[in-house]
Amino acid sequence: MERLLKIVSLNVNGVGKLHRKRMFVRELKRVNPDVCLVQESHVESVNEGMKIESMCGYKAIWSFGCNRQYGVGILINNNLNYDIIKFDFDHSGRMVYIDVSIDRVKFRFLNIYASSPSCPDRRAFFDYIYKYCVTSHFLILAGDFNFIMDSSLDKIGGNPDSGTEGRVQMRKIIQDFDLVDAFRYLHPKKIITTWRGPNVSTRIDRFYISSRFASRCLKNHNVWPCHFSDHDFIGINVILDNARSIGPGYWKFNNSILDDGSYNLEFRCFWQELIQNQNITHEWWEHAKLEIKKFTLAYCKRKSKIKNSRKRDLERRYTELVLAEYNNRGDYLDQINSIKKELHALALADDRGCLIRSKSDYLDNNEKPTKYFLEKETKRGKDKIITQLQDLDNITYSENPKLLEIARNFYLDLFTRETIDITLCNEFLADLPGLDNDVSESCEGYITLNEIQNSLKNMNSDRSPGSDGLSREFYLYFLDLFGPVLVELYNSSFDSGFLCLSQRLSYITLLCKDRNNSQLMKNWRPISLLNIDYKILSKVIQRRLSSVISEIVGPDQTCSVPGRTISDNLHFIRNIIDYVKQKQLDCAFVNIDSQKAFDRVDHGFLFSALSKFNFGPSFIRWVRLLYKDVSSSVIVNGFVSELFPVTRSVRQGCSLSPLLYVLVLEPFLIRIRKDLHIRGIKIPGCIEDAKATAYADDVTGICSNLSSVEHLLATYEKYGRCSGARLNKTKTMVLAFGNLKNSAQQFGVSWVESQKILGVRFGHDITADDNWNKICNNFQRVLFTYEKRDMSIFGRANIVKVLACSKLWYVSTIVDLPAGYLKRFNSSMFKFIWGTKKFEPLKRQILFHDRRYGGLSVVHIYYKILALRLKHVHNIINSKNVKWNYFAKYWLGHSLKNLDSSLASNSVPHGQVIPTFYKGCLTAVETFSKLYPDFVWHGECTTKQFYDLLLNSLFTELAVVRNLPQIDFNLVWRNVNNSFVDPQARSLAWRLVHDIVPTMWTLFCRRHTFEKKCAFCDQVETVEHIFYFCDKVHPLWGVIRNMVNILTLNKIKLDFKLIRYLNFPKLSKFQLEVVLVLVNLAKQVIWGNRNDARFRSKSVTSQAIISQFIEKLRFRITVDKSRLSAMNFYYYWLVSGMFCDIDREKLVFNF
Repeated sequence: MERLLKIVSLNVNGVGKLHRKRMFVRELKRVNPDVCLVQESHVESVNEGMKIESMCGYKAIWSFGCNRQYGVGILINNNLNYDIIKFDFDHSGRMVYIDVSIDRVKFRFLNIYASSPSCPDRRAFFDYIYKYCVTSHFLILAGDFNFIMDSSLDKIGGNPDSGTEGRVQMRKIIQDFDLVDAFRYLHPKKIITTWRGPNVSTRIDRFYISSRFASRCLKNHNVWPCHFSDHDFIGINVILDNARSIGPGYWKFNNSILDDGSYNLEFRCFWQELIQNQNITHEWWEHAKLEIKKFTLAYCKRKSKIKNSRKRDLERRYTELVLAEYNNRGDYLDQINSIKKELHALALADDRGCLIRSKSDYLDNNEKPTKYFLEKETKRGKDKIITQLQDLDNITYSENPKLLEIARNFYLDLFTRETIDITLCNEFLADLPGLDNDVSESCEGYITLNEIQNSLKNMNSDRSPGSDGLSREFYLYFLDLFGPVLVELYNSSFDSGFLCLSQRLSYITLLCKDRNNSQLMKNWRPISLLNIDYKILSKVIQRRLSSVISEIVGPDQTCSVPGRTISDNLHFIRNIIDYVKQKQLDCAFVNIDSQKAFDRVDHGFLFSALSKFNFGPSFIRWVRLLYKDVSSSVIVNGFVSELFPVTRSVRQGCSLSPLLYVLVLEPFLIRIRKDLHIRGIKIPGCIEDAKATAYADDVTGICSNLSSVEHLLATYEKYGRCSGARLNKTKTMVLAFGNLKNSAQQFGVSWVESQKILGVRFGHDITADDNWNKICNNFQRVLFTYEKRDMSIFGRANIVKVLACSKLWYVSTIVDLPAGYLKRFNSSMFKFIWGTKKFEPLKRQILFHDRRYGGLSVVHIYYKILALRLKHVHNIINSKNVKWNYFAKYWLGHSLKNLDSSLASNSVPHGQVIPTFYKGCLTAVETFSKLYPDFVWHGECTTKQFYDLLLNSLFTELAVVRNLPQIDFNLVWRNVNNSFVDPQARSLAWRLVHDIVPTMWTLFCRRHTFEKKCAFCDQVETVEHIFYFCDKVHPLWGVIRNMVNILTLNKIKLDFKLIRYLNFPKLSKFQLEVVLVLVNLAKQVIWGNRNDARFRSKSVTSQAIISQFIEKLRFRITVDKSRLSAMNFYYYWLVSGMFCDIDREKLVFNF
């Protein structure tokens, strides 16, 4: 029988009075939910809350209301098997959340009572709850939202255009956190309401849950009347068994404890005892890794116990103070706020989990967690969850044991060696080029400590570990301990011919390639999670192989060969297409699809190929060692299968695998080059034909007639019979030109008008939209994702540079970006940076400047593309040995003779009609040559260097620099960009220096308003007034001036110019950065209070501004204590004795 979790939500219209409490409790007992979310409770005190708990038998977490208004609560049935992890709430009775484990399933229940549509803080409320949706638990967001999402379905009667205020913000939350409306998920078109007024009824009470949770666990959604409220009960039933069907996974080392100095010291002592008088054997190493895991688990458990004990003490004390504050208003607020901040600081470490699990390579530590991380967290999770699979009889199953069995059987079959044709094997390996003996010798020999150190340092960080759970960061941190041990271990394994048992084991995790057909095992990509001690060894071998592979792999293959890039393949294909179109030649591009290419590699063929390539016996023995008696387990939904042997494949997830695959494929490519039955395209000025190009297993054959296409496919099938490869004819495509275009579908493969090759679309009648429309949509989708986030202008510039513009460069390297798309990209980019398309306060030219010179380092898209073209021309001139270069010289030789006269040699042919791409290259050269007529084109020059040179031509002295020659602006920009300061405060400082803070005087001068008065007084609101001279803010500067004087021993006379331009005299690093925090935080507090007064009609006093500054500074110091080393924290905040002290590990503030 399935275990259901019953969750209900109700706006109770107040249960402050005793008779209403009794009605509510009676109804609660009748409904008997497991979890009940209550809104508009009117519960105002701990006593009231405890009374309801005692009456109903539920544990309750409240956000109290006041004056018989507001109030929300979450009630959990005491009959449940539950454990509260943490909770939090606001102080206005509108939000409460709780993280709770129920029968080993972790939930976050977030209960809200949204403000009314007329409330000016409505948008701010939804921005506020946004951060509480950040969780790795199952999120259930519910309550009274006070608006509807769809007037046609959620409303009966009344004005159809009203009551939707808030849905824009809600849509963002839904999108960012991948939520669904539980009712709409089950009933897409059904009309129902949950609140009724005299002339209108609406569905303003709702449940939102994550989509992946809904698909597996949502049983039903019910609505039923409540006799004492004008709202109905709403309820959902969740299938707990399905929610719990995510398995335990396996233990992984938590890298964050490496920052714990105590762990470092204790581990080193533990290690010395463990290794003392021990021989380094396989058995001892397996035992040592197990002991490391035990030691680490015990240490973390001990630390967690201390931390949880501290949290429980704080929560108990908090409850006592809230009760005391109710009886004596105002006496305990400071203590309550102090405990809240400490609890918040303790929670910060928990919130870092999303960032760690998301494996994100991009991180601005000073910005808030953004949708980029959340999306990667949820998407990575979704891509690994398997809901159903088909077995070989096409029967679909959804139970985890059966899913695990199907997956294991699939990979057991896939990774089991098949019989190969030895005769064909010898035929394909007959004429392979061999390494020179001295080159081969460089790959031989035992592993050295230096190789281990270099390999470990060059491995990618923050990758999932293997079955032993030990991370790359762990090995790197204790490299002085493990390095010598690993040298001895590896070399003894080399002598014995076997690795340790755990090194031979891998876990296979699955990533979905096609969500629409996820029930088929072939649509899941296997990634081998290998132990780091295995990956270190394979990285050493990979580095040895990488240093020589270009000696034996032909120029047609670019994957993992130093000095070659995927762009070489794409330039080659584009040039051939342009050439055959000009010459009206017959040509067919055969895009070969190899089924499970890496997974079907035959080990016998691999080792024979290595021998034929003249690798020495030592190197081949190392490779054999990595594949000797290896086995795997597959992970499905967190459950680990039984082991099965792996007798073929190169492991995806291992750095050596791409290079081994390249060597396995090379015999086929060599056969194509030499086969006279396969005719390719004649390359102008080259003795070789163009017959094939490859990037790993992405192979494109180039044929000039049908018989060559047929022979190419037949050759690959022969190659497959000796190497394990298998041609996937249903996905193999042929793009034909000339007379071949009219050929009927032949040879069992698809003949197409266009196709994507390595991510770029080529074909007939290709328009700009074919390549750029999807990129443009993705570009704008990234910006839309972040559009409503409260980010600094620096954060927005980073988003543009790292996440949005990065989508352009790959394709723009190969095909031109039309002016229309360039305009759209620029328009979207600057609208996002400024938050509006109506007005840009600074010239775009300034934003392109480096941050060191007052800009934002925004990418100049046009100049970046010009730089890519210039680098391409630079490669042409410097005779990069690639086949696309012959075509480039054929078209551009005469045009570039002023840069290199040898390009115009009459010994090679030259074309008359220059293709569009190379016209763009000539335009780039013309533009660049006007700026730098004496540039030397021979020698080294990177794309970045070309870009910087182009950007330098835009550089002009900023008006503020020109008008204030007495100020050192190098110092100003350095201080403005100081990363110790909060990014929002830095953003305001940057705007102040540029004089673009939108004060009323500034807006008046730009004719954006007729109002000039200060938000605090009747004076004109200039920058000088609002930030310094206003009577409401001037007392704050008195407080800060005292702090700065004590801190710097009266070295600084704080006036408005210093406050604005931050050109402080020479101070120590720690003094300077603390002063910058104080001054910038003050400006931020002033501007925030100004906006509250201006836009929210909030009454502001001088004392309130000072109190808020002190509160924010205390919070900043509290956070710094948790994130800085003890020594740095001492020099920043303790050394002066003015800010705080530490008493028994607790912060005591002195201001």
